[in-house]
Amino acid sequence: STMLDDRPYMRPEEPRFRASSMQQPWTGWAILLTINVVVLILQLLVDPNYEDVFSLAVLNTAELSWLTPIQLITYQFLHGSVLHLLMNGIGLFFVGRALEPAIGRREIIGLYLVSGVVGALFQLGFAVLFPSQFAGPMVGASAGLFGFIGVLARLFPHREMYLLLFFVLPIRMKLHWIFWGGLAYALINILSAIQTGAGDQIAHAAHLGGLLFGAFYVAKLLRNGGLMRFLPGMPRIRFVSNDPAKGLGATRRRNWRKPRVVDAAEVAEGDFMSREVDPILDKISKQG
Repeated sequence: STMLDDRPYMRPEEPRFRASSMQQPWTGWAILLTINVVVLILQLLVDPNYEDVFSLAVLNTAELSWLTPIQLITYQFLHGSVLHLLMNGIGLFFVGRALEPAIGRREIIGLYLVSGVVGALFQLGFAVLFPSQFAGPMVGASAGLFGFIGVLARLFPHREMYLLLFFVLPIRMKLHWIFWGGLAYALINILSAIQTGAGDQIAHAAHLGGLLFGAFYVAKLLRNGGLMRFLPGMPRIRFVSNDPAKGLGATRRRNWRKPRVVDAAEVAEGDFMSREVDPILDKISKQG
């Protein structure tokens, strides 16, 4: 199934973002998608079968080398086919476009890269334990994409998005069901591969790692400045509560009025994101 679009149907307690005024020539998701497209075009022209220079960028979980630390990044921008990129690209477009107004351009790029690394480490871990099922070459943006889904679903669990099931049937689902469904699907396939002794061509462990890191990002990192806090000189995400005295009660439905649609042009990106997302993080941290 593939994410089709983000619709503005959501529960009253959730903030709404309007990203059209972010005043940035290139959004983070667009940068990531463009790099993936350009790399695939170059790969098809120069090394279509991954037999030459591009093979050095593939992460092979069966054969670790001195290039492995670099491949933890480079594999995220490689794809096995045009269809493979198309599926991931659709997800990057719709999920990335919905998520970026909430966390910003630098954070979404960092989230993509770190989710991809965590997903790769999950796949490597399973490959060490069960080599016949999980070891082998790995490429693709899906671990980063699953990181996006994890963050979006934990920030806005009741927002509704569309899935295009088998690229034919559109299904509208709440994000928390997409999160738990993706988690269950990855776990079922991992356990099935372990039990049967045979895996498929999909890196389910990488998907699981990306999804779990997305949830961890919201629970532990986002409130404390996000990923950019680890880079000197980078602006951090700051959270400012609208009414600290209300605490958790401010996030309960009975205390909420219809939220105002905030234009990002009215405030700085960090303040805009933080004042809108803080109540949700309070609820997540205290209620799960």
